[in-house]
Amino acid sequence: PHKLAVMGKADETKARVERAALTLFVARGVAETTTREIAMAASIAEGTIYRYFPSKEKLALDLFLRHHRALAEALVEAHRPAKSLRAKIEAIVACYCDWADRDWTLFAYHLLTQHLFLAMVPDDTPNPVNVVRDVIAQAIRAGDIPRRNIDLAAAAAIGVVMQPATYKVYGRFTGPLSAHVRFFADAAWAVLSVKER
Repeated sequence: PHKLAVMGKADETKARVERAALTLFVARGVAETTTREIAMAASIAEGTIYRYFPSKEKLALDLFLRHHRALAEALVEAHRPAKSLRAKIEAIVACYCDWADRDWTLFAYHLLTQHLFLAMVPDDTPNPVNVVRDVIAQAIRAGDIPRRNIDLAAAAAIGVVMQPATYKVYGRFTGPLSAHVRFFADAAWAVLSVKER
Protein backbone atom coordinates (compact mmCIF):
# COMPACT_ATOMS: atom_id res chain seq x y z
CA PRO A 1 0.00 0.00 0.00
CA HIS A 2 2.86 2.41 0.83
CA LYS A 3 4.29 2.14 -2.71
CA LEU A 4 0.85 2.90 -4.20
CA ALA A 5 0.54 5.99 -2.00
CA VAL A 6 3.93 7.23 -3.20
CA MET A 7 2.94 6.60 -6.85
CA GLY A 8 -0.28 8.51 -6.32
CA LYS A 9 1.61 11.48 -4.90
CA ALA A 10 4.12 11.43 -7.78
CA ASP A 11 1.29 11.35 -10.33
CA GLU A 12 -0.46 14.19 -8.53
CA THR A 13 2.74 16.29 -8.50
CA LYS A 14 3.34 15.60 -12.21
CA ALA A 15 -0.26 16.61 -12.98
CA ARG A 16 0.21 19.83 -10.97
CA VAL A 17 3.39 20.65 -12.92
CA GLU A 18 1.59 20.02 -16.22
CA ARG A 19 -1.44 22.14 -15.28
CA ALA A 20 0.74 25.03 -14.03
CA ALA A 21 2.84 24.85 -17.21
CA LEU A 22 -0.25 24.76 -19.46
CA THR A 23 -1.79 27.79 -17.79
CA LEU A 24 1.45 29.79 -18.07
CA PHE A 25 2.16 28.62 -21.63
CA VAL A 26 -1.29 29.81 -22.76
CA ALA A 27 -1.00 33.12 -20.91
CA ARG A 28 2.62 33.97 -21.76
CA GLY A 29 3.93 31.59 -24.41
CA VAL A 30 6.29 28.62 -24.09
CA ALA A 31 9.49 30.58 -24.77
CA GLU A 32 8.59 33.34 -22.28
CA THR A 33 7.69 30.96 -19.43
CA THR A 34 10.50 29.86 -17.09
CA THR A 35 10.76 26.61 -15.11
CA ARG A 36 11.00 28.80 -12.00
CA GLU A 37 7.56 30.30 -12.77
CA ILE A 38 6.12 26.82 -13.40
CA ALA A 39 7.52 25.58 -10.08
CA MET A 40 6.10 28.58 -8.22
CA ALA A 41 2.67 28.09 -9.83
CA ALA A 42 2.74 24.37 -8.96
CA SER A 43 4.00 25.07 -5.40
CA ILE A 44 7.05 22.84 -5.78
CA ALA A 45 10.81 23.26 -5.88
CA GLU A 46 12.15 24.02 -9.37
CA GLY A 47 14.30 20.87 -9.35
CA THR A 48 11.18 18.71 -8.90
CA ILE A 49 10.15 19.47 -12.50
CA TYR A 50 13.24 17.63 -13.73
CA ARG A 51 12.14 14.42 -11.99
CA TYR A 52 9.33 14.23 -14.53
CA PHE A 53 10.65 16.11 -17.58
CA PRO A 54 14.22 16.57 -18.84
CA SER A 55 13.45 20.13 -19.97
CA LYS A 56 10.73 22.75 -20.29
CA GLU A 57 10.70 22.09 -24.05
CA LYS A 58 10.11 18.36 -23.53
CA LEU A 59 7.29 19.18 -21.08
CA ALA A 60 5.73 21.50 -23.67
CA LEU A 61 6.06 18.94 -26.48
CA ASP A 62 4.68 16.09 -24.31
CA LEU A 63 1.60 18.16 -23.45
CA PHE A 64 1.05 18.94 -27.14
CA LEU A 65 1.57 15.38 -28.39
CA ARG A 66 -0.66 13.79 -25.75
CA HIS A 67 -3.55 16.12 -26.62
CA HIS A 68 -2.90 15.81 -30.37
CA ARG A 69 -3.03 11.99 -30.27
CA ALA A 70 -5.99 11.80 -27.84
CA LEU A 71 -8.06 14.29 -29.87
CA ALA A 72 -7.39 12.36 -33.09
CA GLU A 73 -8.43 9.09 -31.44
CA ALA A 74 -11.57 10.72 -29.98
CA LEU A 75 -12.53 12.08 -33.43
CA VAL A 76 -12.21 8.61 -34.98
CA GLU A 77 -14.40 7.09 -32.26
CA ALA A 78 -16.92 9.94 -32.60
CA HIS A 79 -17.50 9.60 -36.36
CA ARG A 80 -17.10 5.82 -36.70
CA PRO A 81 -20.75 4.89 -35.90
CA ALA A 82 -22.15 7.62 -38.20
CA LYS A 83 -23.16 6.38 -41.64
CA SER A 84 -23.73 9.52 -43.74
CA LEU A 85 -21.17 12.27 -44.35
CA ARG A 86 -23.54 14.79 -42.78
CA ALA A 87 -23.73 12.70 -39.59
CA LYS A 88 -19.95 12.22 -39.58
CA ILE A 89 -19.41 16.00 -39.87
CA GLU A 90 -21.79 16.62 -36.98
CA ALA A 91 -20.06 13.97 -34.83
CA ILE A 92 -16.61 15.43 -35.57
CA VAL A 93 -17.74 19.01 -34.90
CA ALA A 94 -19.46 17.96 -31.65
CA CYS A 95 -16.30 16.12 -30.57
CA TYR A 96 -14.05 19.15 -31.27
CA CYS A 97 -16.43 21.43 -29.36
CA ASP A 98 -16.76 19.00 -26.45
CA TRP A 99 -12.98 18.75 -26.13
CA ALA A 100 -12.65 22.53 -26.20
CA ASP A 101 -15.32 22.98 -23.53
CA ARG A 102 -14.07 20.17 -21.28
CA ASP A 103 -10.56 21.61 -20.94
CA TRP A 104 -10.34 25.00 -22.59
CA THR A 105 -6.78 25.70 -21.37
CA LEU A 106 -5.48 22.48 -22.94
CA PHE A 107 -7.42 23.07 -26.16
CA ALA A 108 -6.19 26.66 -26.41
CA TYR A 109 -2.63 25.46 -25.75
CA HIS A 110 -2.86 22.95 -28.61
CA LEU A 111 -4.29 25.61 -30.92
CA LEU A 112 -1.71 28.27 -30.01
CA THR A 113 1.36 26.03 -30.18
CA GLN A 114 0.64 23.94 -33.27
CA HIS A 115 3.08 25.97 -35.41
CA LEU A 116 5.83 25.19 -32.87
CA PHE A 117 5.22 21.47 -32.58
CA LEU A 118 3.56 20.04 -35.70
CA ALA A 119 6.95 19.49 -37.35
CA MET A 120 8.00 17.39 -34.32
CA VAL A 121 5.00 15.05 -34.39
CA PRO A 122 6.17 11.50 -35.24
CA ASP A 123 4.75 10.29 -38.57
CA ASP A 124 2.84 7.40 -36.99
CA THR A 125 1.03 9.65 -34.47
CA PRO A 126 -2.74 9.87 -34.98
CA ASN A 127 -3.50 13.39 -36.26
CA PRO A 128 -6.82 15.26 -35.92
CA VAL A 129 -6.43 16.89 -39.36
CA ASN A 130 -5.82 13.53 -41.03
CA VAL A 131 -8.98 12.13 -39.43
CA VAL A 132 -11.03 14.90 -41.06
CA ARG A 133 -9.06 14.63 -44.31
CA ASP A 134 -9.75 10.87 -44.53
CA VAL A 135 -13.50 11.36 -44.01
CA ILE A 136 -13.54 14.02 -46.77
CA ALA A 137 -11.41 11.91 -49.14
CA GLN A 138 -13.79 8.98 -48.68
CA ALA A 139 -16.81 11.23 -49.33
CA ILE A 140 -15.23 12.59 -52.54
CA ARG A 141 -14.46 9.03 -53.74
CA ALA A 142 -18.06 8.01 -52.97
CA GLY A 143 -19.39 11.02 -54.91
CA ASP A 144 -21.10 12.47 -51.80
CA ILE A 145 -19.47 15.89 -52.29
CA PRO A 146 -17.87 17.60 -55.29
CA ARG A 147 -14.32 16.58 -56.23
CA ARG A 148 -11.71 19.17 -55.16
CA ASN A 149 -8.35 19.52 -53.42
CA ILE A 150 -8.79 17.43 -50.27
CA ASP A 151 -6.41 19.49 -48.12
CA LEU A 152 -8.15 22.72 -49.10
CA ALA A 153 -11.55 21.18 -48.29
CA ALA A 154 -10.27 19.87 -44.93
CA ALA A 155 -8.72 23.24 -44.06
CA ALA A 156 -11.96 25.07 -44.83
CA ALA A 157 -14.13 22.60 -42.88
CA ILE A 158 -11.82 22.55 -39.84
CA GLY A 159 -11.55 26.34 -40.00
CA VAL A 160 -15.29 26.59 -39.40
CA VAL A 161 -14.64 25.42 -35.81
CA MET A 162 -11.04 26.46 -35.25
CA GLN A 163 -11.37 30.09 -36.30
CA PRO A 164 -14.11 30.75 -33.72
CA ALA A 165 -11.89 28.89 -31.20
CA THR A 166 -9.05 31.27 -32.11
CA TYR A 167 -11.40 34.23 -31.62
CA LYS A 168 -12.28 32.80 -28.20
CA VAL A 169 -8.56 32.65 -27.27
CA TYR A 170 -8.32 36.37 -28.02
CA GLY A 171 -11.55 37.28 -26.24
CA ARG A 172 -13.58 38.16 -29.35
CA PHE A 173 -16.01 35.34 -28.64
CA THR A 174 -17.09 33.85 -25.30
CA GLY A 175 -19.03 30.90 -23.97
CA PRO A 176 -18.95 27.20 -24.78
CA LEU A 177 -18.29 26.14 -28.36
CA SER A 178 -20.80 23.29 -27.89
CA ALA A 179 -23.64 25.82 -27.91
CA HIS A 180 -22.90 26.28 -31.64
CA VAL A 181 -22.46 22.68 -32.83
CA ARG A 182 -25.48 22.87 -35.16
CA PHE A 183 -24.25 26.11 -36.77
CA PHE A 184 -20.67 24.84 -37.15
CA ALA A 185 -21.85 21.50 -38.60
CA ASP A 186 -24.18 23.23 -41.09
CA ALA A 187 -21.38 25.62 -42.07
CA ALA A 188 -18.84 22.79 -42.50
CA TRP A 189 -21.38 20.89 -44.61
CA ALA A 190 -22.00 24.01 -46.72
CA VAL A 191 -18.25 24.46 -47.26
CA LEU A 192 -17.79 20.82 -48.31
CA SER A 193 -20.82 20.61 -50.58
CA VAL A 194 -20.36 23.90 -52.45
CA LYS A 195 -19.95 23.26 -56.18
CA GLU A 196 -16.87 24.45 -58.09
CA ARG A 197 -17.60 27.24 -60.56
